[in-house]
Parts: sequence; C-alpha cells; structure tokens
Amino acid sequence: MSALVRQLEADRSVRNAAKAAFDVRYGALKADFELRGLTGRILDEAVEGAADMLDEAVAVVEEHPVAIGGTFAALVLWFLRNPILAAVERLFGKADT
Repeated sequence: MSALVRQLEADRSVRNAAKAAFDVRYGALKADFELRGLTGRILDEAVEGAADMLDEAVAVVEEHPVAIGGTFAALVLWFLRNPILAAVERLFGKADT
C-alpha cells in the first residue's frame, strides 16, 4: 500500500508543478492581453510575419541576384510589351500577315 501512496504523492507533485507552470503562462498571457488587446496582438503577429518574409526575400536575392535580375527584366518587358511593339512597328512598318 505504501507504493501506491508514494505514486499518488509523486503524481500530485507532477500535477501541481504542471498547474503552476500553466498558471504562470496564463497570467502572463492575460496581462499581455489586457495591456495590448486583441488588435495589438494581431498587428504584432502580422508585423513579425512580414519582417520574417522580408528577411527571407533578402536572403534569396543575395543568394541568386542574376535570377532575380532576369525575372525583374522579364516582368518589365512584359508590362511594356505593347509600347515596345508599337515602337518597332513605327520603325520598321507594320508586318503583313
């Protein structure tokens, strides 16, 4: 019977430690919520996520500058395709199809 009592005491101490850790975390979360509110917490998370994405983008650009430059040039040419084609037609005349 003493083994069961020891096990019960050990289980209670583990439970009490877990509850104390939970209460500390819950108290900190509750205090932070009262301080910043829900909107502040959401904005902080969004800003943190955007900063992480920006850091990732900078790392990719630093690792692959030629690929990024080529992609940027292709996008610029694609957006300017109509004015470029119009200029070519003015220079060389309209193509007969």
